[in-house]
Amino acid sequence: MELFYSRDIATGGRTLDQEESNHCIRVLRHVAGDIIHIVDGRGSMYECRLDDANAKAVGFTVLKVEESYGSHPYELWMAVAPPKNIDRFEWFAEKATEIAVDRITPLFGDYSERKVFKKERCERIVVSAAKQSHKGAVPQVDDAVKVKDFLSGPFDADVSKFICYCDDTEFLGVKKISISDALAEARSDRYAIMIGPEGDFSREEMRLAVEKGWQPVSLGTSRLRIETAALTAVAAIYLNYI
Repeated sequence: MELFYSRDIATGGRTLDQEESNHCIRVLRHVAGDIIHIVDGRGSMYECRLDDANAKAVGFTVLKVEESYGSHPYELWMAVAPPKNIDRFEWFAEKATEIAVDRITPLFGDYSERKVFKKERCERIVVSAAKQSHKGAVPQVDDAVKVKDFLSGPFDADVSKFICYCDDTEFLGVKKISISDALAEARSDRYAIMIGPEGDFSREEMRLAVEKGWQPVSLGTSRLRIETAALTAVAAIYLNYI
């Protein structure tokens, strides 16, 4: 079953945009009367009857709605520093969406090589990944933000905040623990996880993170690329609920 995407269907929109319409009619060869399935990016899947086989603006009637389609029993916010090669970050965003993630924030740290991030392409990638993996919700992709500004932002008290760090944390006076142990001690089913740039987080960034209540965690002994570390963290949360 292929899925289409409409950001307007939940608020009464009854046409697909031109890109989705073209795919529906010219690529998949749907005709009037066919049953199609549309996700709204907010968690619901709609079973619809195709009424107007217009390749520029497919018209449809909603027959049935399934809420929490392809949902997961937790909330996950990933804050990840994009590497110099942006394709690797987009690969992470795609695969994290396929597994389960709710929000992605690109970070610029003291040691970041990349200083520019344009989110439009990444937004298209996560929409496609959500449809491919049969999810009603599409992750939110934020504009990039500096690590120190992100750490200073508001977080709900019940969010478990983990910051992945390669080096020891003796200089912080706090113990780094495995992500498995961190999950076992989590206060709720809501998580925020930070992954640093190629040079990792600076000591100043780590001091600020600990001051703000972030728990330093380890993903194991292997030295991982940014996107590998980020996806390992996503998978750790996911597998904790299977």
